[in-house]
Amino acid sequence: AALGLFLRGVGAGVVFGTIGFIGPYLFMQRKKRQRLEKINAEIGDCLTVMTNSLRAGYSLQQTMDLVSNEMSGPLAMEFKKTIREINFGTPTEKALINLAAHVESEDVDLMITAVLIQRQIGGNLAEILDNISHTIRERIRIKGEIKTLTAQGRISGLIIGLMPPAVFAILLVINPTYIQVLFESKTGFFIMLGGVISELFGVLVIKKIVNIEV
Repeated sequence: AALGLFLRGVGAGVVFGTIGFIGPYLFMQRKKRQRLEKINAEIGDCLTVMTNSLRAGYSLQQTMDLVSNEMSGPLAMEFKKTIREINFGTPTEKALINLAAHVESEDVDLMITAVLIQRQIGGNLAEILDNISHTIRERIRIKGEIKTLTAQGRISGLIIGLMPPAVFAILLVINPTYIQVLFESKTGFFIMLGGVISELFGVLVIKKIVNIEV
């Protein structure tokens, strides 16, 4: 904001300040989403390793330790944290619940839930994880198909969402007197308010249309 105010005046200060305020949040959300996508992409291989290890006679903790050592990526790091918690005295069930809460992935939550239920009522954990692995792989495949089919709608939503504020910001920087009337009159204020509400409503509707739960 200070840079924009120094270079181009109040209008640029408002634009730069808004970017500085919202930019870091959007950046962190993007990094979080990318990390979650990596975890979801790795969980199929993780379940395969766990299934084979359990069938070879490994315990659950040994299996988790094997995954953390043999695999790389964010999911392996999460398993290392879970093993560390267990070694420090945290009950296995509690450590697994912490893992699911920290990762915030539906696929990981499904895996942890199956493990917790098996530890309570018994059963063949290797077979359970094998079935979950097939389910998760099918979900990933269907999500990929849905993402391809809804690509046009998502791009349309992105353009609709970004174009009006981008044009407004450009005009505010290069020619602030052109839109000054929107700030000085009551009619201009209500026009801006209506535009913002319509903009948000349109973005939410498009997001709702293309967001298909699997």
